[in-house]
Amino acid sequence: MTGIVKRCIRCKKEIKEKELHKIVIYVIQEKFTEHHYEHVECPGRFTI
Repeated sequence: MTGIVKRCIRCKKEIKEKELHKIVIYVIQEKFTEHHYEHVECPGRFTI
């Protein structure tokens, strides 16, 4: 266990170890700036 709690940026619920999720990474001018996690099938909320 890593001890890091991943929370979905959409529904704010904790992402469990076995749940499908994705990491969204922001890169601005070739420099890593920020990232967050979200469920792959977060109910009723999708990002494009």
